[in-house]
Amino acid sequence: MEEIKKCIKQAASILNAEAGVMDTNGLIVASTVPESEGQTDSACRAVMLSDDKYSLTSDRSYMKIIVSDQVRYIVYLNATDSNARTNLALLGEWIRTIVLENGTDAERELFVKSVLLENELAGEIPIKAREFKINCNESRLVIVVRTSENDGAATLDILQSIYGENTESTVLAMDENTSIVVLDVADVNDDGFDRSQFVDETAQAILDSLNNEGITAYIGVGSFVPTFQQIAKSYRDSMLALRVGRIFEKNCYISKYNQLGIGRLIYQLPSTLCRMFIEEVFPNEAYKSLDEDTLATIDCFFDNNLNGSETSRELFVHRNTLVYRLDKVKKNTGLDLRSFDDAVLFKIASMVRTYLEYLETSKDNMIR
Repeated sequence: MEEIKKCIKQAASILNAEAGVMDTNGLIVASTVPESEGQTDSACRAVMLSDDKYSLTSDRSYMKIIVSDQVRYIVYLNATDSNARTNLALLGEWIRTIVLENGTDAERELFVKSVLLENELAGEIPIKAREFKINCNESRLVIVVRTSENDGAATLDILQSIYGENTESTVLAMDENTSIVVLDVADVNDDGFDRSQFVDETAQAILDSLNNEGITAYIGVGSFVPTFQQIAKSYRDSMLALRVGRIFEKNCYISKYNQLGIGRLIYQLPSTLCRMFIEEVFPNEAYKSLDEDTLATIDCFFDNNLNGSETSRELFVHRNTLVYRLDKVKKNTGLDLRSFDDAVLFKIASMVRTYLEYLETSKDNMIR
């Protein structure tokens, strides 16, 4: 797929109209206009049903890429003039050559990605999987790795070097920031298999490998699924883990779906309900009256399980200073953090505020 994208990128400097490649379901996988990638062309079905290699709509020309009597991709060009067919034929043969040179690896990657994005019919997955010698009856685990755009290509190379020789595992790029590892976990049902240990060791090994190359990465670990057909669920779970972890745990680089805690519940609450809750706990935005030193004290107090002595020692402050700050919190918010119930309420409200701030300011579209 990377080779196809490189080809389309080069074509962008030659062609005057948008051109691209879509799979047999109409999903645009590469385009000279990056914003088009990930969109679906509604004309794909008609193109696939046509007996002709070339097809036209009012504004777009299509050419099927046929390998071994099967349609692998569809190349399109946003033009229908006299030169469109010639340009489309040249681009199509270029893409076909790439497909032939890369063989089944590229096709296998495209198929796995299509299953992850739920673009394959459930009944057809086992049939297509058999073509790529994928055992559908073994458990899988999806891990998502999120980096900056500048580190995306290097991250993919590192992951492929780690899992490249494992024919049952697949590494692929979802976009410039996101790489996916679909791990075959054949031993998941064995009595001696420790899922938690496997997840911890695998995720940490990936993180260490990337950190050693100077790459900052955030990792989301999905759920174990019993069959290949269900990897889309593990992918959704890994993305959810990644997002929830980034929202509520600023310095957490590995987030696991089965350990999201209360953040999972808050993430699923509607924003209107969250705002009502905040207004109830912190009327008139009482939270904003707390200064940075007080907020740092609160965090440390919670980290030490409401233990005043440990908090004072860690902050290097006198216990009376700690008492003064906690009294200030009680005066401003009405909540006494030395009371377990008030401490729980304050903690939950703080997480809800964090979530609302995320909704208002985030431009991250990592969930597909």
